[in-house]
Amino acid sequence: MNWDGATSSHATKQSWLHRWPAGVKLGILLVMATTFVLLKSWAVLAASSVLMALVWRSVTGPIEWQAWHKALWVAITVSVIVVYVAIFSNINQSLVVLFRLLALLFAALAVVASTPISAMMAVVETVLAPLGRRGWVDTEKVALAFGLSLRMVPVLIEQWQEIREAQAARGVRAAPHALLVPMLARTLKRADELAEAIDARSGS
Repeated sequence: MNWDGATSSHATKQSWLHRWPAGVKLGILLVMATTFVLLKSWAVLAASSVLMALVWRSVTGPIEWQAWHKALWVAITVSVIVVYVAIFSNINQSLVVLFRLLALLFAALAVVASTPISAMMAVVETVLAPLGRRGWVDTEKVALAFGLSLRMVPVLIEQWQEIREAQAARGVRAAPHALLVPMLARTLKRADELAEAIDARSGS
């Protein structure tokens, strides 16, 4: 099975970040994510999100409109979270949440866009190897679940777009609840398929 099916651009687009080892990138991502969570200044987080967006842009190159269109559901989710925080907390805290999520999102996208899934799975197996030797975890199973989860991200985005297009073709208004119900059903089905794939792979 080709785990890098969703990241075929690795072979054609080689940015400066593509050349970094997968372990180094995941380690830096972990440190940055921890830092972003600990930061409480929305101004610093805003600057961080802009910087991470530039890093992501340098890795992916020009972003086509179709890609932004497919990411609409991510923007909706983030907006709902930010509005919720603004209502039940305050504007300052909502800005912190907004820019923290953006910084984390762009940093993660830059790493995923520049790293084959198979390389990230290998890093996970290596890091968990000491626990695996003690029999505490099944390193191959965990790495497989990690890789399959990453592969599901573009699939879920495509599903969201398919549901919107299908409802639009039937003249159904694209209200959030009308999209979320079929999306939830498809996601649960994908989760079952993911569990079956892990069990089948680990049992072989």
